[in-house]
Amino acid sequence: MKIGYLTDSNGRLTNLANAIRLEIVDGAKEIIPLAYGKLSDIPRLDILVGKNFLQGEILFLRNYAEFLIDGDRLASVRPIKIPLKFNAQKAIYLGLIDNRGDVISLKDVSFTFPFPFRDSSFNSAIIFEILDLDVIREVSRILKPASKAYMVLRDEIFGGVNPLEGVKRFSAKFKIVMVKEAEGFWIIEGIKIK
Repeated sequence: MKIGYLTDSNGRLTNLANAIRLEIVDGAKEIIPLAYGKLSDIPRLDILVGKNFLQGEILFLRNYAEFLIDGDRLASVRPIKIPLKFNAQKAIYLGLIDNRGDVISLKDVSFTFPFPFRDSSFNSAIIFEILDLDVIREVSRILKPASKAYMVLRDEIFGGVNPLEGVKRFSAKFKIVMVKEAEGFWIIEGIKIK
């Protein structure tokens, strides 16, 4: 059985956004260092253990492990309504449960890194609580030139992260045009950089 533990710089369990290493136990112990782009480094696991996962991370990490443990319980996703009006034509949602039939979301399509879509396939994207640079790069690749992308993060008060972390990572591939707070969420809007 292959078990992975996401840990921070002090060796404590953490979420994907804050993990600096993945410790894998499979008879022997293996340590995989994780940089900003983390998903490309994660192998298939039987169990992945972390703590305080973001909702979007849970949906994405389910593709890498049979079981996802958040602290002392099985990780689960709660439907969350975000305060964002969005033209969903030819859009992709990542890390978000959405019940509209005109978008591709992780509940409809299960995929991992790299995304199984051609370059410039989508008009827009919403990234919900996934701060991984691999995901941000792939979203940029599959968006058409000058397309808009949104990163949505719950505020720290509500179990989310500091929005500056989102701005820092999102700006690697998108020109930030707006950051606003709405109903406990931070919405970061960006335009694809060529």
